[in-house]
Amino acid sequence: MLSKTNGGSRLSVFLFFLVAFAVIHVGVKIVPMYMAYSRMQDEMTVKAGVAQVLKDEEIMKDLVTKARELDLPLTEESFILKRDEERRRMKITTKGGWDVEQVFFWGAYRHTFHFEPAVEESFMSITR
Repeated sequence: MLSKTNGGSRLSVFLFFLVAFAVIHVGVKIVPMYMAYSRMQDEMTVKAGVAQVLKDEEIMKDLVTKARELDLPLTEESFILKRDEERRRMKITTKGGWDVEQVFFWGAYRHTFHFEPAVEESFMSITR
C-alpha cells in the first residue's frame, strides 16, 4: 500500500514539472514579443501626447528609431500620423503592423502573432 502512494506522488511531481516546463517554454517565447509591442505602443502614446511641441517629422523619426531599437520591421512608410487641430488630438497607427511566427516545442506547434498598434491622444494647443 505504501508503494502505490509513493508511485502516485512521483507521477504527480513529474506532471507538475512537465506543466511547469511547458509554461516556462511558452512564456520565454511569448513575453518578449508582447513586451516589444507594448514598448512600441507606449512610445506612440507618448509622441501623440506631446504632439503640440513636436513636428510630424520629429515624431516620425523618433518612432522609426524606437522600432529599430526594438528590432521591429517598421519604417517611415509603416506609420500613419493624423492631426486633428480642431479637436486637439493626434492619432498614430501602423499600416499592416507586423507578424511574428513562433515555433513551440521544437517544431510541434507553430503560431503567427499579428501586432498592429494604434493610439489616439489629446494634446494641449500652444497659443502664440
